[in-house]
Amino acid sequence: MQRAMRSLIALLCSPLLVAVVAWAAFAACLDQPVGDGPSLARLVVAWDPLACGDPHRVAVDLADDAGAPVSASTPCNLGGLTVDVAHFGDYHGRIYAWALDAPARSEMPIELTIDQPIVRWDVTTPP
Repeated sequence: MQRAMRSLIALLCSPLLVAVVAWAAFAACLDQPVGDGPSLARLVVAWDPLACGDPHRVAVDLADDAGAPVSASTPCNLGGLTVDVAHFGDYHGRIYAWALDAPARSEMPIELTIDQPIVRWDVTTPP
């Protein structure tokens, strides 16, 4: 009788034990520190891709008032690029065209205020 009772208790407790171990492992995974979250805002720069001419890239370099740089570049024929910025505020920098083994050209200084989650900026196509 005691042996049957122990078997019954073991049979009933084993799924409970498995569940406790599984939830403990799951909780250990959730306890890991969270990495950097997504950026707070995004600058979307757009231009006419049909006016690009020779293949080249368009680059945007920005820095906030503290000097933290962000940049992005893309082939001109895509017609746009996005730059993820860490916070709202004023940014300054430049937009320019460049190709491999050639100096930057069509450089234009920029001053932007990022005050919304998504800011769209239409520019003339950098030649």
